[in-house]
Amino acid sequence: MALLEIRNIEKDFGGLIALNNVSFDVHEGEIVSVIGPNGAGKTTLFNCLTGYSKPDKGHVHFSGKNATGLTPHEINALGMARTFQQIRLFMNLTIMENVLIGMHSRTRTGVFSALLRPAWVRAEEIAARAKVVQILGLFQERLLPRLEQQARMLSYANRRRLEIARALASDPKLMLLDEPAAGMNPHETQLATDLIRQLREMGHTILLIEHDMRLVMALSDRVIVLDHGEKIAEGSPQEVQQNQQVIEAYMGRVAKHA
Repeated sequence: MALLEIRNIEKDFGGLIALNNVSFDVHEGEIVSVIGPNGAGKTTLFNCLTGYSKPDKGHVHFSGKNATGLTPHEINALGMARTFQQIRLFMNLTIMENVLIGMHSRTRTGVFSALLRPAWVRAEEIAARAKVVQILGLFQERLLPRLEQQARMLSYANRRRLEIARALASDPKLMLLDEPAAGMNPHETQLATDLIRQLREMGHTILLIEHDMRLVMALSDRVIVLDHGEKIAEGSPQEVQQNQQVIEAYMGRVAKHA
């Protein structure tokens, strides 16, 4: 059984069809890339999978459970975490605090226990902070020495890394990464590629949106191609690269107007 099953997902925004009958699976341990021209429906798909938008038709099963229409925090509690195309960090909070927020579905402390502060709350806080240090260790000098800095002080690339760190804090089975290498130079993109490989080695399954084809071709076990909200191709990176519909989606419109 697949870790993630997507069946016949449709999403219509007042006559604009963002997704039309999209279906595919993601199996445990895979790295699957979703690619397509701008406006193809990639981020809308991620929103439907993670509860930020409810599909009009179709269903999503994750880890053996029906996740269709669940809220973002319910889906996160099942073991799915994501990053965003437009970075969503708490800019006035520290790196430590941003990553701690990612643990909300895995800790027990609530309003009353936080006020009364029994011994187990303090123990949970110590364990959570130790875990943050462990997670930030994956990013070495780019994040770990700065854990008390505010997120707004980070470079663009390090903000993207911090979003990944926050997603990791919830112990996800599946990570959805929306353009993790966007805005990065070639050296930073290579570091992002190495990090995604490391995440897979740690036991995480990866579903990612990315426009950098070198990263996609280097990492992906399979590639899903969307165009105008429809899945037009699925296969290995080599198969997709040679698919005529994919070539048309990326190059045909340019050629026609040249």
